[in-house]
Amino acid sequence: MDYNEVEDWLCNQLPFFYKDGVKAYKKDLTNIRLILNHLDNPQNNKKFIHVAGTNGKGSVCHLLSSILQESGYKVGIFSSPHILDFRERIKINGKKIEKDFIVKFVNKYFNFFKDKNFSFFEITTALSFQYFEKNNIDIAIVECGLGGRLDSTNIIDPVLSIITNVSMDHMNILGDDIMSIAQEKAGVIKKSTPVLTSEKKKHILKYFEQFSITKNASFYTNKYFHFIKKKFSHLSEFQIENISTCRSAIDILNKLELNISNSSFDLGFKNLKKNTDFIGRWDIVSKNPLIILDIAHNEDAFSGIMKEMSNIDKRKHIILGFSSEKDLEKIFDKINIDANYYFCCGTNSRVLSPDNYIDKIISLGYNYKIFRNSMLAYGYVNSILGDNDMILITGSAFIVSDVAINFR
Repeated sequence: MDYNEVEDWLCNQLPFFYKDGVKAYKKDLTNIRLILNHLDNPQNNKKFIHVAGTNGKGSVCHLLSSILQESGYKVGIFSSPHILDFRERIKINGKKIEKDFIVKFVNKYFNFFKDKNFSFFEITTALSFQYFEKNNIDIAIVECGLGGRLDSTNIIDPVLSIITNVSMDHMNILGDDIMSIAQEKAGVIKKSTPVLTSEKKKHILKYFEQFSITKNASFYTNKYFHFIKKKFSHLSEFQIENISTCRSAIDILNKLELNISNSSFDLGFKNLKKNTDFIGRWDIVSKNPLIILDIAHNEDAFSGIMKEMSNIDKRKHIILGFSSEKDLEKIFDKINIDANYYFCCGTNSRVLSPDNYIDKIISLGYNYKIFRNSMLAYGYVNSILGDNDMILITGSAFIVSDVAINFR
């Protein structure tokens, strides 16, 4: 197969959560162990940082990578979802995995893969480990796909585990209450491996700490929030949370004999985009007019962006849509700023038609229009944009990806 055929096989023919939702989720580590054993376990003897949590995982992964790069390390990232290009998921020092490597990997092991019931995420997790091993990276930062305990990435033996936070998301898989979800996230805590969390809810913090004790794992909380807030007062609280998590992580990593300076932290933040090509998370793709892309997809994420939007003194246009499994009751409770709203479907079949929640849209009491997809909504808003207007595209990675192509 050539690259286009390989990408089609990976993304369209394998069970893929991005496309198929819950039916693509595998609830154990049997398959990933089988694949990695077949590959002679490329993940062995590599340094990993494992990042779990409900929100902020991707931001923490990419900022940590940028900081480590500024300290001279060769850094791999395995993250999800991708916005425009499958290869965004696997990068070394910000450069996407080569098409040729993917083609050779899939063709070499294709007969083995096709005879088993492997998922997209299981195969691409193994692909990333093989790529990092062949390129002799210094350290890899690996983002949990979903949950933690049973996620394919939980096969690694990291030097540091990070749990950003816990909120209600993917309840159909992880459990319908906050403690059930916390227990799944806690699955990334490993024996004698330090763990850091930014979680603030006291009962969950207590649970994480007690679980860490059972694993003989040093337990750390994010201690730099107020320092970072003072230093970067112009940033939103969720950005500050992610930055301060990384600052706390640096302290722990330096205790593990890495050498990361304060100047590397500052440069890592300054050069985040250049070093990692990170897109889709409070991503300001245009300043005049102001256009922001953000893949907020649950109630806590929406709470954060609504708070941030309330601080922007412009006429607001918000383009949004939602995947079918999301808790719209709780998300709509967070939509509380006066704006023009444009609800839409997407090119992905998992995006829910606004016709299914029109009663919620009407009950908001704000101006709204409905479009078949986010590109049509974006085209319309662009045609009426005034000098003091801004656009936010949000609600789902699918909605954002349909528009993001205009800014690459």
